[in-house]
Amino acid sequence: MARSRRSFLSAAAAGVGAGVLGQAGTSIAQAPGLPTARARAFMARYGLKYPVVQAPSGGEELAAAISNAGGIGAFGLWRRPPDAARESVQRMRSLTKGPFIVNYVLTFEPESLLAALEAGAPVVQFSWGIPTPAMASAIRGAGATFGVQVATPDGARAAVDAGATYLVAQGVEAGGHVQSSTPLKELLPRVLAEAHDVPVLVAGGISTGVHIRQALLDGAAGALMGTRFIATQESNAHAEYKAALMHSSATDAALSVCFSDSWEGATHRTLRNGTLTRWEAAGCPPHGRRPGEGDVVATGPDGRRAIRYSIALPQKDFTGTVTDLAMYAGQGVSDITDIPTVRDLLARLWAECLGTAS
Repeated sequence: MARSRRSFLSAAAAGVGAGVLGQAGTSIAQAPGLPTARARAFMARYGLKYPVVQAPSGGEELAAAISNAGGIGAFGLWRRPPDAARESVQRMRSLTKGPFIVNYVLTFEPESLLAALEAGAPVVQFSWGIPTPAMASAIRGAGATFGVQVATPDGARAAVDAGATYLVAQGVEAGGHVQSSTPLKELLPRVLAEAHDVPVLVAGGISTGVHIRQALLDGAAGALMGTRFIATQESNAHAEYKAALMHSSATDAALSVCFSDSWEGATHRTLRNGTLTRWEAAGCPPHGRRPGEGDVVATGPDGRRAIRYSIALPQKDFTGTVTDLAMYAGQGVSDITDIPTVRDLLARLWAECLGTAS
C-alpha cells in the first residue's frame, strides 16, 4: 500500500515546482483591495492582525509567539494523553490571550479532545479525516470552533456538512505529513466551490508575503504556514535543522513514505538527508527491511531516544546525528534565508503581501 501511494503521488506531483498558486509576477506588486473582504472577515472572526495561521509544528512557545504577534499559533495534541493535553492548553492560556489552535490527526483516535476543550482550547483543527457529529457537538458545547484540513472537493463538502468554521486546502507542495495529491493552484478553486461562505485557508509551499497575496487574490481567506515558522527564533527545532532550511531548495524537499514509524503509509515531505538517501538507494524497502532500521540517531537530555525512520523531528535539545531525522519542509523552502523573530517575520510578510515592503 505504501509503495502504491508513493507511486501515485510521484505521478501527481510531476511538474510541481516551487511555484505556489502560479507565479506571482510584478503585475500585482501594488494589487488593490488588500486585505480582501474574505480575509477581513476571517481576521475579524478571530481578532487577528494578520490572516496567517501556523501549521501545528514547532512547539508551544512558537505557537504562543505567533498568537501574541497577531496570527494564530497551533500545536498538536493528537499524540498526548488527556492529562498532558489539559496541561498544554492551560499553559498556552497563560502564555497568550490571543486565539490558538489544538490539532488532531484523525488517523488516530482523539483521546484527549474532551480534556483539551475542558481546559479552554478555543479552536480545534482536524486533518486526515472528518470529525464525527459527537466531536462537533462537544466542540460547540464548549464554545469553541473547529476547522478541517481537506485535500479534495468531496472532503471540503463533508467538512462543511460537519459544521466546520473554516477549511484548510492543503496542496501537494506542503511539508510535513501530506494529505494531498493535488497542486494547490488546482485544488483551491475546487474547494472554494464547495465551501460557499465558509472561509478557506491555503497550505502548501507558502513562505512569502507574495504567496499570501496571491492566495488572497485567488479567493482564500488566509494562509497556513509551517516550514517558514520552523525557521524562526522561537521554534523548538534544532539549530542544524533551521540551518538546513536556510540552505535548501524546492528540489531538496522530497515526497516519500520513508519516515513512517508509528504512522505506516503516510506520505510526507522532508529535506533529503542520510536516512532518505540510504532508503532510496536500497530500493525503498518496507518496514522490517530498511537499512539502519532501529538505529538511535539522536537523544534528548531526559534520555528519550529518536529512532531512524520515526516521524519525530529534530528538536533543539537533541544531540547526535540530528539531521538524519525527519526534517519536514515544503516546496516554499527556497525562499527561507534567515531565522527572524516571529514578530519581525509576520510584519515583513504582511508588508510584502500589501506591496509596502521597503
